[in-house]
Amino acid sequence: MEAHHRLLLDLAMVLGVAALTSVLFQKWKQPAVLGYLLAGMIVGPHVPVPLVADLGNVRLMGELGVILLMFTIGLEFSLPKLLHAGPPALLTGTLQVGTQMVVGFLVVRLLGWAPLESAFFAASLSIASTMILAKLFEERGIHGALKDTVLGILLVEDLHAVLLLAALTAAASFGGPSAGAIAGTLLKLAVFLAVLVGVGRLVVPRAVRWVADHARDEVLLVVAAGLCFGLAQLAAWAGFSVAMGAFVAGMLVCESGRGRKVEHLVHPLRDLFAAMFFVAVGMLMEPAVLLRDWPLVLLFTVLVIAVNAISVTVGATLAGLPLALGVRAGLALGQVGEFGFILLSAGIGLGVVDPSRYALLAAICVVTALATPGLLTVGEPAARFVEGRLSPALKTYLSLYQSWAATLRAPAIRKAPGATVRRTFLYLLMDSLLIGLVAALAPRTMRLGTAWLEGRGTLGHTLAQGAVLLAAIAVVALLVGRMVRRSRVLAEGLLDLPGPGGLGTRPDTRRAFRAGLRLAVLLLAGLPVLAAVLALVPLASLGALGAAAMLAIPLLLWRRAQRLQRDLAAGADWIGADARDPWEAGEEGPAALGPGGWRTLRIGPRCPSLGRSLGALDLPGRSGVALVALLREGHLLEPRPEAQLQSGDLLALSGPAAALEQAVVLLGREAEAPGAGVVSGDLDL
Repeated sequence: MEAHHRLLLDLAMVLGVAALTSVLFQKWKQPAVLGYLLAGMIVGPHVPVPLVADLGNVRLMGELGVILLMFTIGLEFSLPKLLHAGPPALLTGTLQVGTQMVVGFLVVRLLGWAPLESAFFAASLSIASTMILAKLFEERGIHGALKDTVLGILLVEDLHAVLLLAALTAAASFGGPSAGAIAGTLLKLAVFLAVLVGVGRLVVPRAVRWVADHARDEVLLVVAAGLCFGLAQLAAWAGFSVAMGAFVAGMLVCESGRGRKVEHLVHPLRDLFAAMFFVAVGMLMEPAVLLRDWPLVLLFTVLVIAVNAISVTVGATLAGLPLALGVRAGLALGQVGEFGFILLSAGIGLGVVDPSRYALLAAICVVTALATPGLLTVGEPAARFVEGRLSPALKTYLSLYQSWAATLRAPAIRKAPGATVRRTFLYLLMDSLLIGLVAALAPRTMRLGTAWLEGRGTLGHTLAQGAVLLAAIAVVALLVGRMVRRSRVLAEGLLDLPGPGGLGTRPDTRRAFRAGLRLAVLLLAGLPVLAAVLALVPLASLGALGAAAMLAIPLLLWRRAQRLQRDLAAGADWIGADARDPWEAGEEGPAALGPGGWRTLRIGPRCPSLGRSLGALDLPGRSGVALVALLREGHLLEPRPEAQLQSGDLLALSGPAAALEQAVVLLGREAEAPGAGVVSGDLDL
């Protein structure tokens, strides 16, 4: 059959079956994505149905869907918005990819797989799916902080995927990690993005704006599609992901101010080809593999969901995002993405990965994709469950840490860091690169030493390899110690920034915030090279170190939270030193206190919410603030929901400025209905 006739047949077959399955799933109130996956299984070669499409043709059309989807995502991300969300996304995405890589590598090695095969498979598990999440967000109408946070993390994951592809390909080609290849990829990526964004901002927004204002809609659609596929091809020629080039194209079009109009035109085309991508994934699903290897499929499914949920929650919390947002984002990212197939295909092409692993990855991808809608549904209840199980001390610590981190991310603070801060952070990055260089050169040095000592006996080989290993471990330990000391200097420098980001001179709050900040800095600087260090540390020792780190992080935060609670209790008078009563005649309103996001309100006799319970007011749910403390007659009390406000109480709140203003407005309102202010059965503390 001629090629164009075969393509037409495949298109008709895929769209016909996908139309039927998606309508059925829509009737059953299920995501259309699941219908597309089922359609792929029906037209695939592994199900006994007399409808078999050509996988190559379907994957080609699916790749067009990936490009168009990333283009429309870029249309929602202006460059200032992307830079604003950068630090939290960078920390969270790096922690997620690094943790999934290390845990996945350990599990696969324990199953007896070869080291390079384990590294490729672990890398394929570490990248979540932009396609699945973008479609589900659209179908469910999810917008706002959750969508922006998840898409920012996904973009960071795609950048890490490019680096992982370069590093693992070099390792498979040269028999070990190549520091030169990794450094060259980093430099090449930075130059490519700088040139593409720099030149593109000068040309693309003006051109798109002119076309949108002076030409017909079909001309604007052709211009936008040309930019999308053109920059995607440029990225492919440069050796990077086509998805990255399409995302940059969408971001540049967004700068024109006509992004909404372009998105409306591209939307139907994107949906058509996006369906092809999910059909292609479904075609890879082999029921026989699922039946034969179901224990492995179940193991890796649980691993992907659990590790992503925990690592994203920890990373988002250390980045200063709300805990509930971190939990919801972590559960949303519990699937294997399309980039995993690219990574695993590279390993198979290089001959270091068994081809049968592809079907295993496809089964894991389908199962996690089927679980994603449920994970999105349980995200909010899970976040409430986690927050409800936190101790009062930890709630106070996290609320203050989030408020301070939010002020530190303010544009005025981020644009004016001190020279010490910039220099120290640069040194940290250099130390992290040196660790990677040592880890990359150590195996090659061992091989050269073995070749040089060939014929001089087994004892000589063993001594030479042991000496190189000990020297490498000593150098790494020295560099890690220096990174720990420099992280302390960097944390102190950030705490001393002028404006609302500074914490003042109180040693209790400084000590509490410094712990979380140092941990975040060390994770951000150290995780990118952890995969290279795997070559130096034995498997059992690495597992013990990983378990110790997983236990040390919550223990450290818990200890700091307990100490902060004691410090706040001892300094209760300081909490109320600048308290204001906004409802008292002549008051100028509440003053800011502490780390930028604090306000202490005095509940006077004229406060409209006098006698109402904190649970009935629901300030966290209605305004977004955190209830830090309730001070009554000099005693610090836990702000429990049943506590009723009394005249003379001091209410310490934490949160963004807009949320604090909204909380004052809510406290100044009369009860909305009889009995809304005093709930039957409330207990007075």
